Amino acid sequence: MIELLFLLLPVAAAYGYVMGKNSAKNQAHEQNRKITSEYSKGLKFLLDREEDQGLEHLIKLLEVSADSVEHYLILATLFRKRGELDRAIRIHELLLKQPSLDMQVIQSCKLALAEDYIMAGLLDSAEEHLVELVKADYEEALTPIIQLYSQTREWQKGVNMYESHAELFTEQIYCAAIANFYCEAALENQASQQDTADYLERALKLPRTTIRPLYELGHDALGKEDNVKAIYYWRKLVSQFPCAIPLVLQDLHVCYQRLNIEHEFHTLVNDLLKTSGVLVKIKHCEGLVEAGHTQQAVDYLTDSLKREPSIRGFSFLLKLLATRQDKFQSVLNEVDNLVSAYVETKPDYQCRNCGFTSHKLYWLCPSCKSWESILPSQGVDGY
Repeated sequence: MIELLFLLLPVAAAYGYVMGKNSAKNQAHEQNRKITSEYSKGLKFLLDREEDQGLEHLIKLLEVSADSVEHYLILATLFRKRGELDRAIRIHELLLKQPSLDMQVIQSCKLALAEDYIMAGLLDSAEEHLVELVKADYEEALTPIIQLYSQTREWQKGVNMYESHAELFTEQIYCAAIANFYCEAALENQASQQDTADYLERALKLPRTTIRPLYELGHDALGKEDNVKAIYYWRKLVSQFPCAIPLVLQDLHVCYQRLNIEHEFHTLVNDLLKTSGVLVKIKHCEGLVEAGHTQQAVDYLTDSLKREPSIRGFSFLLKLLATRQDKFQSVLNEVDNLVSAYVETKPDYQCRNCGFTSHKLYWLCPSCKSWESILPSQGVDGY
């Protein structure tokens, strides 16, 4: 009898294990059924436009299942897109109170909450969360905090953030933003009659070279009548950023003229011909005309316009022809006046990111809020 009992013990244990497992499965199934049912009720409220009840119902489910975080993030995003920022903020704040969230989800929630705060105009609260994320080396927080400091014009805060976390700023878009923060801070110092060169030089030490520090350093030197230094900075600018040549070409020419070394300017122009637009070609033709080679300039520009049509180039060609065709000078001048009037209606600058156009240079695009994306126009109507 005792032997039989010992034989039956493993069977009983196995039976108990199977029954316990089935019971756990049943409990889990019942829990999932309950959660699904509650979700359905909440969604029905929303579909029936009983939004307050639906939101309250879904938020209560946070206590039932912490695994549903992704659903709540999606729901909060929908509320934000609809402009119901108070509800989006409430969901994100409640999520952050859940003790079971991992660090990645917490950081995503903080970033989303900061974006809610920005849209709601609660900029101090947004900054608090974004600074905390940057300190935790969360790179996704860089774009919104750069946009925030751009909006509030708190250039020094942006500079301090970079200098404390320079290892995060490796992308060109981040370097362009911080370089412009340095430049804006420098201009503010200039307004208070402080030296600006230090800030501008610090901008040159960023991991990636950007346009504006070289542009501003050249103008700072020109304002101090240091033509040599202006040439130094602007030569670096035009060699590294051919798209920005129209920004400084005329002032660069003036610097060479003041130093009586204009032949070096024409040498530079010749070096730039292969990589630049019509403005450099016009400067090349002006040099030929000054040297008495007007026909060579006409031939060069005519050939160039056949390959790359340009309204500005055509206008200059008309001027050249008018100087050589006395019989048709008045007609050519009249046509040139019409072409020039047309050119003046065209925008001088265009954003390479969103296509925004302007007659004025903006370092921060008013449309897409990108730094250094607005450059001289290209194409038939451009430079």
